[in-house]
Amino acid sequence: MAGQDAVCDVTGCENGAERSLSGKKVEKSDLSLKESTGRQVHLCKEHYREYKKFTKVDRKLETMGR
Repeated sequence: MAGQDAVCDVTGCENGAERSLSGKKVEKSDLSLKESTGRQVHLCKEHYREYKKFTKVDRKLETMGR
């Protein structure tokens, strides 16, 4: 989904980016991001899975509120 040359924005990770998410949402997780990230944060497959695990409860509560 993310650009072909995009790299994961997690500190110390040099894998290719698979997903692009809102920076504000990712900042709430326990992932440490590089300093130069903008509005969109690129995550590799491994870190995207970690992000999903960390935000699972929040996402479930958000869908229940609808």
